Amino acid sequence: GSSGILLSGLCITIAQITMVLSAKICGDYSGRYGRKVLFLIGLLSVPIRCGILFGLLQIKGDEEASTLLNIIILSTQLLDGVGAGTFGTMYILVTSDVSGGTGRFGLTLGLTTAAMSIGGTVSGYLGQVLAGRLDYQKAFFILMLLSLLPVALYFFCMPETLPEYSKEGNDDNANNTKNIASIQEGNEEDSHPDPEKVAQQIAQPEQKTGAYVEMY
Repeated sequence: GSSGILLSGLCITIAQITMVLSAKICGDYSGRYGRKVLFLIGLLSVPIRCGILFGLLQIKGDEEASTLLNIIILSTQLLDGVGAGTFGTMYILVTSDVSGGTGRFGLTLGLTTAAMSIGGTVSGYLGQVLAGRLDYQKAFFILMLLSLLPVALYFFCMPETLPEYSKEGNDDNANNTKNIASIQEGNEEDSHPDPEKVAQQIAQPEQKTGAYVEMY
């Protein structure tokens, strides 16, 4: 009825708002803490969400869900937004780190985007089939187990893609920034020379020429 439509609208709204905030946080802190930690947070949000929903459905049983239970179920959309915002930001940054300097960033980004789209389609279809043939509780449990696989693979097999010298707050990075700033200041001084220094440089050749004539 109307309550179902309201809950569906709130699910979408909460997930979208959280997704925007999560993407902003990933963009601000991925250069300081690296890509791997933030990406793992996004990956872990999926099994945690499935586990919470599995537990809530077990508590609910065959009875009608109360208002409090609906609010708790609705709050799990925060994790959905965290995962979506993290994936949407971090996979582009990781792809850029891996393919940087190769000239194949567009190709690599297209492959990763295609893989994400295929995974999302298969996941949605698999969840629907499991819920139809079994029930929602078992479907969330199976999806929770499946979503732990990429977490383990990324944690054990994927290294940090952000180089140490690129991290914000690194001493080498700070020294490089200072050197670049000093070079830029030197270029600005060259582009706006001091008139007195220019006059002295012009006068020096004339003095040498005069001394040479007198000796001759």
